[in-house]
Amino acid sequence: MLAYIFYGLFILSCIILVIAVLLQPGKADAGALFSSSVSSTAFGPRGTQTLLSKLTIGAAAAFMLLALCLSLPFINGTTSVLQSGIPEQAPAATPTPTPQATPAAATPAATQPATSTSPSPAK
Repeated sequence: MLAYIFYGLFILSCIILVIAVLLQPGKADAGALFSSSVSSTAFGPRGTQTLLSKLTIGAAAAFMLLALCLSLPFINGTTSVLQSGIPEQAPAATPTPTPQATPAAATPAATQPATSTSPSPAK
């Protein structure tokens, strides 16, 4: 149950981090080359830069801490993610060679088929 909470927070921090990075303005204002000097800002001249930079730092810190917590064995169990799909196998026993009879040593009794007796079906 604890792992599901960490995975949910991890995915949420990933999404917030991607959005915060994509919303940040670039250093070289390339839009000023093609338009007038009018800047359209929603939070004032410096409001978005400080808000987005704090949001980016917080999301990056949460991402790294949650990734570190998810790698710990007490969250996911004691098995590795890479080994979780492979079933554990017992070590293979080495086969012992069986002695085989040579055709010259075969006796007529050994070549006769064995007769089996099976009980007849009851009526």
